[in-house]
Amino acid sequence: MKKNILKGVMAAAALTFISFSGAFAQTNDVDHPTRLSVGVGIGVPTKSYMGDVVLAPDLRVQHDLSNRTSLTLTTGYYGFVGGPDGNSQSDLIPLKAGAKFFFGNTFYVQPEVGAAFGTRDGAGTAFAWAPSLGYANNKWDLALRYEGFEYKNDVSNGMVAVRLAYAFKRPGK
Repeated sequence: MKKNILKGVMAAAALTFISFSGAFAQTNDVDHPTRLSVGVGIGVPTKSYMGDVVLAPDLRVQHDLSNRTSLTLTTGYYGFVGGPDGNSQSDLIPLKAGAKFFFGNTFYVQPEVGAAFGTRDGAGTAFAWAPSLGYANNKWDLALRYEGFEYKNDVSNGMVAVRLAYAFKRPGK
């Protein structure tokens, strides 16, 4: 299982690097350039056996198609803390693609879909989906989101979380 986790992390890192590198090669005439953001989320699991709190640091690449529409690729680590026996069932490594649709200049909705890889033996891989409602400016991004995880054996769980991120601007040419 550890080999599968390592492969998943390496695949997520490679996809992020490829997306980030390729995005710099694009020319874009929008106000917000392609950027990398580093975020931290804190949330509450929807099932008590998953833990008491979720700590969720992440990396996101955002490529703007226009001033009101962006594509995103997000990965990170979801650490479930606590639970009935003091331990969570499994932490997760998500890999999600999504889009941001801005209304006004700063508020947005963002649907994301992807996979969440369990970190413990036998934890499996879940289909992940996450709608968000947020506020973003040139540097900061604050969002409220729900994230659901659906497994093949009809088991599901999720979390409600707040994400705060700092966006790095693309280096000047």
